[in-house]
Amino acid sequence: MRRWGIRKKVLVVTLVPTLITTLILGLFFTYSWVNNIENLLKDRGESLSRQLAAGSEYGLFTANRSLLSSLSNALLEEQDVRSITFFDSDRRRLLHTGPNSSDNLDSKELAKEQASQITRKASTRFVNPVFLQDLMIQSMHDPDARQSAFKQREPLGWVAVEMSHIRTEKETYKALLISLLLVLGGVLFSLLIALRLSRAFTGPVLELNEAVAKLKEGKLDTRIHTNAGPEFEQLESGLNAMAEELSKAQAEMQQNIDQATEDLRETLETIEIQNIELDFARKEALEASRIKSEFLANMSHEIRTPLNGIIGFTELLLKSPIPRQQRDHLSTIRKSSEILLTIINDILDFSKIEAGKLILDRVPFQLRDIVEEVMVMLAPAAHGKNLDLVPLVYNDVPDNITGDPLRVKQVITNLVNNAIKFTQTGEVVLRASLEDEDKESNRVTLRLSISDSGVGLSRAQQQSLFNAFSQADASTARQYGGTGLGLAISKRLVEEMGGEIGLESELGKGSTFWFTLTPELSSGGEAVAPRDALKGERAIYLEHQKTCGLAVEHLLRDWGMTVDRVTCPSAMQEKIEEAQKSQLGYAVAIIGITRHLLNSSQYCGLVRAIEIERDCRTLLLTPTLEIHDTPLSGLASGHLTKPICRDALYDELLLLVHGINTSGQGIAHQDQTARLPAPVNVPRVLAVDDNEANLKLVMTLLQDYQIDADGASSGFEALSKSRHKAFDLVFMDLQMPGMDGVETAARIREMDKSNNHRTAIIALTAHALADEQERLARQGFDGYMPKPISSVQLADTIHEWTGYQCRSTSTGRIQVPEVRDTRRTLRPSTRQMQRDCVSVDEGIQLAAGKTDLAEELFSMLLEQLPTDLDNIERLWASGDLENLLECVHKLHGATRYCGVPELRSAANHLETALKCSAPDMELQKNQLTSAIERLQIWSEQTDWQQMFRGHHQQADA
Repeated sequence: MRRWGIRKKVLVVTLVPTLITTLILGLFFTYSWVNNIENLLKDRGESLSRQLAAGSEYGLFTANRSLLSSLSNALLEEQDVRSITFFDSDRRRLLHTGPNSSDNLDSKELAKEQASQITRKASTRFVNPVFLQDLMIQSMHDPDARQSAFKQREPLGWVAVEMSHIRTEKETYKALLISLLLVLGGVLFSLLIALRLSRAFTGPVLELNEAVAKLKEGKLDTRIHTNAGPEFEQLESGLNAMAEELSKAQAEMQQNIDQATEDLRETLETIEIQNIELDFARKEALEASRIKSEFLANMSHEIRTPLNGIIGFTELLLKSPIPRQQRDHLSTIRKSSEILLTIINDILDFSKIEAGKLILDRVPFQLRDIVEEVMVMLAPAAHGKNLDLVPLVYNDVPDNITGDPLRVKQVITNLVNNAIKFTQTGEVVLRASLEDEDKESNRVTLRLSISDSGVGLSRAQQQSLFNAFSQADASTARQYGGTGLGLAISKRLVEEMGGEIGLESELGKGSTFWFTLTPELSSGGEAVAPRDALKGERAIYLEHQKTCGLAVEHLLRDWGMTVDRVTCPSAMQEKIEEAQKSQLGYAVAIIGITRHLLNSSQYCGLVRAIEIERDCRTLLLTPTLEIHDTPLSGLASGHLTKPICRDALYDELLLLVHGINTSGQGIAHQDQTARLPAPVNVPRVLAVDDNEANLKLVMTLLQDYQIDADGASSGFEALSKSRHKAFDLVFMDLQMPGMDGVETAARIREMDKSNNHRTAIIALTAHALADEQERLARQGFDGYMPKPISSVQLADTIHEWTGYQCRSTSTGRIQVPEVRDTRRTLRPSTRQMQRDCVSVDEGIQLAAGKTDLAEELFSMLLEQLPTDLDNIERLWASGDLENLLECVHKLHGATRYCGVPELRSAANHLETALKCSAPDMELQKNQLTSAIERLQIWSEQTDWQQMFRGHHQQADA
């Protein structure tokens, strides 16, 4: 009702009470009227029936039909009387006057001795019994009869008067119609009054609304006069006053607008003049931007050109034999040059982004390979500060994705490098996880976070950290170096790739830099072979760096291995011994050590005991530092540097556990590679560069690869040499005086058409601002090599375009990707408890207590072992079991006089197997060769002469 209008409310207030009152009164009077009509009919029927009963007493008594007929005919003249019926004492119809009725009275209805009425649909019958009265003459003369009559009181008959309902129904309908007309009349009268009252209210309101609408349209001369009463007069006066004030305000505002328009016209004229000036300024800014771009390109070339010579010749000097102090100086020069090159690259990348010329590649790549490459590259810097550098890539992260791998690698490198730079102790952990996956668009959301335990950042420092040329504080650049562009470039790169970047940090508690990527999944990636060769194998792992241990254990368990972690060397040695006693020894023992444990005698003893005494293969995980001069060198069967890469770890475990070498034949020894045959099909190479240092560097590298190359210092000289000699490959500098590299390449292409020869032309340039590769391809170049030039990149380019494998005369090796040396053939770990390899006490006892004799017999056995091992392998391969039995028998006899329990037992078992032609001869042969190898390794790594002489000294004492 709150939303109803005044008109509706007035109608409801007026009509509802009136309607309810009228309906109640109409119903009451109609009910009274109808009830009176029915009662009147009933009274008349009862009265007529009593009169007829009294008048028909004699007729019934005498059965005088004519008398009864005259009575009934007289009574039929009465209104509403329809018929009259007389019944005798036997309840038989004696006389009926009026229309015949199908309703005959039942004897039960006539059995009553009192008056009754029987109501039917169209009429009502009033039945009265007729009794004999005392005044009758016969009764007066006969007292006995009178007494008997009083006793019997039996009716003489019955009289039934039928009263019709027709007139009663008419009266009822008439009463209803009159009541209805009265109600409708009252409602209509009330409606007229309500409409009149509502119009008296709503009329002025509508006039007020109309006036307000006119005022809203701007017709401020509108005035209101409703004459509707004092209440509306107050509202009218308020609205009229408001309209008058609005009219005055509009006039004043119009005056102000006219003044402002005049002022604006003058301002527009001034702005038009300024726009002309801005247009000139814009043209000047564009020209300045173009000049800046050219300046950056030229600066890149001019700075990279001397850097190319500095870095290149520094690498050449480092390859030559020089004193250690000079080598340190050269390493410092190289590092400083690389830092300067990094700063230049950051500035040029930032300029690319600011100029909007950054174009992202869209190629398939493997995220785990990118992460591992960054970690391996930055590991020396982290391990130099004794930091734990760990990559954690969760299993649900897809490996094959599409994007720009170089830019992703650049962002990761920047963030990890910053974490290492500002962390003094603790760890730097990279975590890659899957946040969301959209199967419809084949797109995923990856989150990469780099956490460190460094100095942390305050909130004020965090706010400006991603700004260009901004660092945490002013002392940062002095202490750590850098331009402050790394994070700004990373932010822009991540945003260009559709991701977000941020950090979470607290001062003094480290920082976590994170960024997200939304790449598409790559469906064309190479199928990765399942790594299930290590499934079910058992490994024991000792690691002091908790996060690194978690990452390695995660990889091992993912490959199906069972890993038992230990916390100290003694616990590892005890668990290996217990496992071998239960015939369930470990397949490999993994030992991770930190920088300060490289020279630990405890770990040297641990590795020696596991390798020699327990015959269990060990894998050493060390920081990326030189360990060749440490006691651990050569003790372990395998060695990997941290952070651990998946492929390297898997391949090393395959070699240690199953003896499977996935690297092929590997690299031979240096003395074998020095005897490589002379190179054939040496390509004809031309190097063109106007800078003498750069040209000399390229020529020196080519000569180091045994390529007799030609050099040219200008485009004209290059064309002259190309006319006299056809080259297979040309390294062309782009910026040269006179004829630049682009024009020279075009001239060479024209010469190729006439000579039916295709010359591969590779551009040498230091430009890094524009998209060089695409532009150079349109200008006729086959490839692109940025300065400074590295020897590996040069060798790869030569191999790609000519098929020639570059061999370095300084190292004597072919410049191919380095593979791991297979060292020696490794046998799997012994999984069960075995006899001791050497027992000095037993050897002295077998030599009748003579220490010198025991030492001599043991020495003779060691001298004979290499020959026996070769003979056993040769005879077994040729199937000559007879001579093999003789050889084993001699070896078995020699072991009887020396303290070599394991070798003696293995020789005895093989001799017995050969004599009986046992089916396990091959197994016994392998165990014998393993025992020989263990004894040889023990003798090489143990000062056994001192052990025998020590016993001799104790005996003398």
